[in-house]
Amino acid sequence: MRIDYDKYAPNYELTRTVEPIVYAILCNILEFSKDDLVLDFGCGTGNYLNKIVKDYQIKPYGLEPSEEMRRFAQKKTKAAYILAGDHTRIPFSDSFFNKIYCTDVVHHIRELDLFFSNIFRVAATGAKFCICTESGDQLKEKYWNKYFPKILALDLDRFHSIDELISEGETAGWSYCEMIKTEQEMKAPISYSFWNRVKTKSLSVLQLLTDDEYQFGMSLMKKDFEERLIIPQIEGYTFLLFEKRK
Repeated sequence: MRIDYDKYAPNYELTRTVEPIVYAILCNILEFSKDDLVLDFGCGTGNYLNKIVKDYQIKPYGLEPSEEMRRFAQKKTKAAYILAGDHTRIPFSDSFFNKIYCTDVVHHIRELDLFFSNIFRVAATGAKFCICTESGDQLKEKYWNKYFPKILALDLDRFHSIDELISEGETAGWSYCEMIKTEQEMKAPISYSFWNRVKTKSLSVLQLLTDDEYQFGMSLMKKDFEERLIIPQIEGYTFLLFEKRK
């Protein structure tokens, strides 16, 4: 099933924000500075790119296939260099960027060989490339699996294993440097921000459910949300850092 991101772009703009832990690790692992040429691959509505621009005064470059997502990102960052493209077509010059990252994107891509090789082409020698994704174990920990039981199978099918990502990256010429895993554990009610993301389907996997599956899960989640039920929650991310050494 193909997801129409033009249709859901306004919902993403209203409900998606910069995750502090993700942003902190990106900044730490990529060590941004003012003179960097940075590409946000799959920049969506531009939240991370916009914050990096404000914090480091870089010139923003983004790649995004959805026209509506690009429109929000361009308005937010006031950038002319947020272009249409994807893993099969990156309309930037060879050996151009010295910092590249993608957050919550790689699971949408099937052809990892094209993904890694095309990003390798636009990366300068010495460039760093960071992927933020989730491991299979981290997907299994998500508390909302109990409301939407089919989500786990869908995500385990969509998300590439960490070993596969490392292997495909190295095959394309990237040198694998390090992996950072984060785990945040807490006991809390379902947050208003997450409830809004579920209501507006600005979690892409929800768009892959049947209407019956979605509505049934919503009815269960709504009950716990309205009762402010305290729920054990674990949120995890996996960061992979690569470098172009030649």
